[in-house]
Amino acid sequence: MKNVNVVAAIICDNYDNKNKIFATQRGYGSYKDKWEFPGGKIEDGESPEEALKREIREELDAKISVHELLYIIDYDYPEFHLHMNCYWATLEGGEIKLLEHEAARWLDASSLMSVDWLPADLAILPVIAKALSGTIRYYNDHAEDFVSNTVSSDMSENYAEFLKLIPAHGRILDFGCGSGRDTKFFLDSGYETEAIDGSEELCRIASEYTGIRVSHMLFSELNEKDKYDGIWACASILHLTADELKGVLDKMLVALKSDGVIYTSFKYGTGERIRDGRIFSDFTEESFAEFALSVPNLYVIKTWTTQDVRPGRENEKWLNLIIKRSDMT
Repeated sequence: MKNVNVVAAIICDNYDNKNKIFATQRGYGSYKDKWEFPGGKIEDGESPEEALKREIREELDAKISVHELLYIIDYDYPEFHLHMNCYWATLEGGEIKLLEHEAARWLDASSLMSVDWLPADLAILPVIAKALSGTIRYYNDHAEDFVSNTVSSDMSENYAEFLKLIPAHGRILDFGCGSGRDTKFFLDSGYETEAIDGSEELCRIASEYTGIRVSHMLFSELNEKDKYDGIWACASILHLTADELKGVLDKMLVALKSDGVIYTSFKYGTGERIRDGRIFSDFTEESFAEFALSVPNLYVIKTWTTQDVRPGRENEKWLNLIIKRSDMT
């Protein structure tokens, strides 16, 4: 199969505070009307950065600053294998002119999936959504609605599966606590409980609701060892890409005591997707078992499925898991 090496510009509105990226619609060829990131082939003697600047001049009559390499895409089209280096870029000034494309849009995290992307370009969207802070921004902007829709949900079945493995008065970390619903239940049940969330607004609301200080922290910032009898990650780490999830699960396993366990849950399905600017990594029993092979020392004790307990969402299905360190089995 023929190999085609290309570069693409992920042009953002502000490199230090990214809110939107620039996408273009193809006006020619077999993939006419599909959306893509502007760029093209690397000519002989060109560096990737030089090729990208030339292509943007030719396609958009614009000058760009090329920043760091964001992502490398390898994708097999029927006719060729595409190898595409994707770089963050910003405009140096002036107006964009569409010299080859039929349309263009600035897209934020919530509108990334509003256009019909080329198959290869789909691979980078979760990475871009994360950079645009779509997930955290969503929960900050919709915190009150999210809390009202979740704070009264009946989680008794999942509590029972988790707590039967936690010693009385054991130490629990609510890892992405949202409304504080589960934190409050664990505290009221006599467990020593800590809670964190990545959304400042949810931290504020959950702190008021639970009566404890909920720490504002990203999942990747967890840095504890042998501390917790249990980590409760209910519908939280599902907002990580698969690559990010590997690193965070490793940190979670290290943070457990020798006989500690993790509860976590994912939307039932396969692959990564974006909804309302939020990243979701979906799993089935089979796909998580395959994924778990890439995380050293991860052992799945139990899986089960449940229906969504929120009103009007009963048709949605969840995969629930109890996990521990395999070196302690």
